Amino acid sequence: MDLKLAQEIAVMAAALVSLPFLFHFTLTIHFTTATTASYNLFIVQLSPLSPHNSKHTIWDHNSDNVLKQVPTNDYVSNLVPSSRNVVFLMNVSIGEPPVPQLAVMDTGSSLTWFMCEPCTFCSQQTIPVFDPSKSSTYASLTCSECNKCDVKNNNGECPYNLEYVGSGSSQGIYVKEQLTLETTDEGTVRVPGLIFGCGRKFTVASDGYPYLGINGVFGLGSGRFSLLPSFGKKFSYCVGSLRNSNYKFNKLVLGDKANMQGDSTALHVINGLYYVTLEAISVGGKKLDIDPSIFERSRINNNSGVIIDSGADHTWLTKYGFEVLSIEVENLLEGVLGEDKHNHYTLCYDGVVSRDLSGFPVVTFHFAEGAVLDLDVTSMFTQTSENEFCMAVLPGNYFGDDYESFSSIGMLAQQYYNVGYDLNGMRLYLQRIDCQLLDG
Repeated sequence: MDLKLAQEIAVMAAALVSLPFLFHFTLTIHFTTATTASYNLFIVQLSPLSPHNSKHTIWDHNSDNVLKQVPTNDYVSNLVPSSRNVVFLMNVSIGEPPVPQLAVMDTGSSLTWFMCEPCTFCSQQTIPVFDPSKSSTYASLTCSECNKCDVKNNNGECPYNLEYVGSGSSQGIYVKEQLTLETTDEGTVRVPGLIFGCGRKFTVASDGYPYLGINGVFGLGSGRFSLLPSFGKKFSYCVGSLRNSNYKFNKLVLGDKANMQGDSTALHVINGLYYVTLEAISVGGKKLDIDPSIFERSRINNNSGVIIDSGADHTWLTKYGFEVLSIEVENLLEGVLGEDKHNHYTLCYDGVVSRDLSGFPVVTFHFAEGAVLDLDVTSMFTQTSENEFCMAVLPGNYFGDDYESFSSIGMLAQQYYNVGYDLNGMRLYLQRIDCQLLDG
């Protein structure tokens, strides 16, 4: 899909977000880069609520009804980098008997979905695709539970359609099914009757990036169709390096035992996304000359403000913030390394990060109330080829001028941190730590 069409779709989706009581749409921006800068714009189209059941929505079901069926538990999932080291995958099982799945841990979207048989183009996955016909706990939603019901093509089922601009799409139906998760006391628990997407058609970009080897997406956003209410009001994840598949201590915790440690900053939930207040950026202790107001979210511009997104590897900054940071980096490396000019959106250099950036100063993101995120060279730069690396920060206007005020903190910036989300106190906790040292 070309950039112009992507921008038109994004503008249309942004307008729909402003009508939360009529339709439920989620606009989620995912930014990922492999050997060249690329983008994934997640536009998730969800079915309108049923007029026949307006007093009890799908959201109400996941937040109220399910909690009455299962005891209070704290859930845990080990996290592993995806095959191309661009996202973290969590392990969860669905159905009865339980079938293991690997799904992207994504705070940048709210809808959870898994590939299901019959599924088009799912044979490329390394983990078996879920077959509903073999599960005793599977049930599809009926037309009485949604008002976007395609009887002719979906046999009276409730369809969903997700478009990943520039990368692929997922289409399927809403279903009720059981999830099986591990608990913090090393047991397992079955959570019945959760509502999520069952993907029947999955297409990817020609190179498969970045979805190769995944079975779905576990949405940790707080939008209408999130599963989070079924697991409490707190969650945390602790990760090492996104590029190190041998590190065994990456972990996601859902529930009261989630790790709320370190400095904290105010958390704001808007359209299911997690916004924070970025006040400054420093390099080697030197604060850059950036007006903090450029990072503020505007009430009249949905594509503004700063979000935390675990479903993307790179960080994106407002156009002006990016320019000031890149000039500082360029000045530091001038005369030290040869700059590669082929990438028009970020800085690239000839060399090897581990060898040529020894001693490069730490870049720090300063959030409101004193919380900080320190980015070392492995968080600031990514090796794009054997002898080239690029800055792992890109400008928001890469995918259109409408997004020049948008910023997103990706997982490379969150490496070596425990990140805790307290949705009761509306706080985000940041602690730099070796995950092996965390209690539990």
